[in-house]
Amino acid sequence: MEQTKHLQDTPKIVIVGHVDHGKSSLIGRLMYELDQVPEGKFEELKKVSEKRGMEFEFAFLLDALQVERDQGITVDTTQIFFRTKKRNYVFIDAPGHKEFIKNMITGAASADIAILIIDVDEGIKAQTKKHAYILKLLGIKRVITLFNKMDKVNYEENRYLFVKKKLYDYLLKIDVEGLYDIPISAKIGDNIVKKSKKTQWYDGKPLTDVLDNYNYSQNENKNYLRFPVQDIYKLSDKRIIVGRVESGKINIDDELLVLPSNERVKIKSFEEWPKSKKEYHTGECLGLTFSEQIFVDKGNMISHLKNPPKLMNTLEANLFWLSDKKMNLNKKYTLKVNTGEYSINIRKVNKIIDTENLESSNKKIPNKNDVCEVVIHSSQLIPIDDFNVSTKTARFCLLDENEIVSGGIASLKNYPDQKELTNNPNITPVNFNVSEVDRASRFNHRSGVIWMTGLSGAGKSTIAKEVEKKLFFKGFNVFILDGDNLRMGINKGLSFSPEDRTENIRRTAEVAKLFSDAGFIVIVSLISPYRSERKKARDIRPEYFREIYIKASLEECVKRDVKGLYAKAIKSEIKDFTGISSPYEAPTNPDLIIDTENENIEKSVLKLESYISSEFSIKNC
Repeated sequence: MEQTKHLQDTPKIVIVGHVDHGKSSLIGRLMYELDQVPEGKFEELKKVSEKRGMEFEFAFLLDALQVERDQGITVDTTQIFFRTKKRNYVFIDAPGHKEFIKNMITGAASADIAILIIDVDEGIKAQTKKHAYILKLLGIKRVITLFNKMDKVNYEENRYLFVKKKLYDYLLKIDVEGLYDIPISAKIGDNIVKKSKKTQWYDGKPLTDVLDNYNYSQNENKNYLRFPVQDIYKLSDKRIIVGRVESGKINIDDELLVLPSNERVKIKSFEEWPKSKKEYHTGECLGLTFSEQIFVDKGNMISHLKNPPKLMNTLEANLFWLSDKKMNLNKKYTLKVNTGEYSINIRKVNKIIDTENLESSNKKIPNKNDVCEVVIHSSQLIPIDDFNVSTKTARFCLLDENEIVSGGIASLKNYPDQKELTNNPNITPVNFNVSEVDRASRFNHRSGVIWMTGLSGAGKSTIAKEVEKKLFFKGFNVFILDGDNLRMGINKGLSFSPEDRTENIRRTAEVAKLFSDAGFIVIVSLISPYRSERKKARDIRPEYFREIYIKASLEECVKRDVKGLYAKAIKSEIKDFTGISSPYEAPTNPDLIIDTENENIEKSVLKLESYISSEFSIKNC
């Protein structure tokens, strides 16, 4: 079976280092030496440089933006495609200036190997160390080190050896391996494509030979299939799960594990136009269908039964804080890993690291561009790998209101794999003789979970009771699960802290599932303030779950204050009260919105009653 060309023939190589140490000049020189500069561009830029009275630099071949030429620094991550005699490459030119480190991380995160470049005349700078540490932070532990501008030190071996020792002492401390060290001059072209006669003391190969002979496949873990679900396409009766193989390989005969649901399933078909194969490898995109209809969602992770990723709700991580905003331990952030998004909070900052001397800082909260070690908690189970197992599926970023504030990698050694805790080999689910189809035929409607969310006082319970009555007299098998009633029984003893709210919703969702299994349409009336928790509830019975947003502004709900709770909350007599001292996250894409502030109760009840009848009556199935 031919290996995928993505990884073998087109490696991604990130070039990092201190500003003005020659990253862009190196790539420009490579393009020139390999005769891959667009015709006329080299001559054009030389003329422009002469007119401006400045010396031509090979970096100009990359600096497409006028502002970059004027400032003399690269301000964004640039991908450059070119080839040597042996293979294609994608070079990622990552900016060295500290204000553009976010782009540098973006580039490095997708790289197969890194080049760290140092001006041998200036020596190691703070940004050199910071960039090397970021590589380690992103799980890139092997680097090619280039000692540039040898022409400025008259190609002196002693200067090269001195700077090399300083750098390797630092790399050793942060557990980064220098694979090759090459003395070069990007300006003159020494040891880039051809061996230089000016460095007779150097017995290694030029850069292009090193790149061509490096075995990039050694960086991937072939024993760990990782297939993050990017989307689900529905074509006639097919549900096609699409994504890219991030590591390992997948065969048509494989049995797979889907996380976080822990469902086992076999492949029915591979879907690819114009034709599909029987096996796919790292870097290849494909669609597949399962032999059984199970629910799969975007962000799920598919693996083999052996060596699956872990399921974590608490984990440690190395973070690089990128934002001017201060880290807030009381705030919810969005963690994006692979194709999934999860609502998390940072529970603790274990330490902040000074990348200059690798000592712990006295600061409690990181500033922009600081590196720190933290503990992260998620209300949802996250399928993720430890960075020592698979760096690609351990890297993540944190977002605050759609703005990236941090990037990092997961360290999972100190917290338990929830998959192992929940998979009890002594518990086997029982399949009953009365099926859901039998129940639907008996009641003349499908099962359903109608999840009503909204602020206290928005009208959830009032609407639920009226709709239940109307549906019951129409012959529907219907029942209400009300938040207050549940807290008097199965959820008794739970507080209103974020952790207990999570458990309150989890229990309610499990009870709703049992009722839906019994053929009921279950109307859940619950504030359920967090989007992540409502998504988790949906994931239990997604095909029958409908999210209904009972919409009313906080001002209107305070004005109504049916139970007198807002008055107490405003006086701080009630802690963690949604809308006052605890947040409410309105649905972004609910199945139905009922605006009780702008429509009367009769209209609201009729809207929900009609919706449920239309969605779940057997004649519409």
